[in-house]
Amino acid sequence: MDQSYPGKLSVWEGWSEAMAPPASLEHALQAQATSDDLADELFASESLNFYARSPRSGDGPEAFSLQWFLDIEHRRLTRHGAWLSRLLEFKKHTSETVLGIGNGLGTDWIQYARHGANVLACSPSSNRLALVRRNFELRGLGARFMNGTVEQLPVDNACIDVVCVSSWLEPVVNPVKAVAELYRILKPGGKVLAMCPAKYDVRYWLRVLAPWGRWWRGQQHYNFPAPPISARRLRKLFAPFVEHRVYKRQLRRREIPIAWRILPLNFLQRLLGRMLIVKAFKPLSAAIPVPLAA
Repeated sequence: MDQSYPGKLSVWEGWSEAMAPPASLEHALQAQATSDDLADELFASESLNFYARSPRSGDGPEAFSLQWFLDIEHRRLTRHGAWLSRLLEFKKHTSETVLGIGNGLGTDWIQYARHGANVLACSPSSNRLALVRRNFELRGLGARFMNGTVEQLPVDNACIDVVCVSSWLEPVVNPVKAVAELYRILKPGGKVLAMCPAKYDVRYWLRVLAPWGRWWRGQQHYNFPAPPISARRLRKLFAPFVEHRVYKRQLRRREIPIAWRILPLNFLQRLLGRMLIVKAFKPLSAAIPVPLAA
């Protein structure tokens, strides 16, 4: 499994002086090693395993090896997040320029690259960006990598076809400015796909409808650092865009009270899911100069 991972990618050749290269891999791995549990936290977060209780160190493949990344991908896209492939449209953007923004390991962006997209990966952490680059290189895929936050992207105006933002509220101080920045870099007709934790998820409703349940549920470690948001707030933030669609997903049966488990999981996800996914388009009218549009 340590051989090169087959894939296909037409590397985007655009470049900007503002695009700083990621930190060296050796430096990144040394930084990750400062905490014995950090690799386990990264594994749990990237694989959407919000209830990771015990460390995986020593139980599986070596951290940051190809098999380690492949295990994350399998858990994220099949066991824990089977809905991701359809909602993030991995297969629909061949030959388009896809900008991935986030502080994860780039598992979703790998899928775009595998299906022929021109991928540009952006992370606010140079150390994390080095791990994203390692994830790509171990699979034999290419991309462009740069440091930057969603609030200030070193990308030209109207040059991106699709933006995929993972947990975009995590590093964001000013969400309105962040949305404006996404609007700026997208081409007219371009699409944004953004994921964030849902405010009204299964934990919220269990606290409201069964507050006594905390005595038997106990304290559970919730491995997701980004702040939650409501679907209504999300639509309001993306008001400059058009054709907004917000989906709620990510729910496991173990999180649901036994009496509710007779209901279809897809139905329960739409009511109690942990993740919101927003899809929206930059209007084609944005290509028309303001004086002419008036």
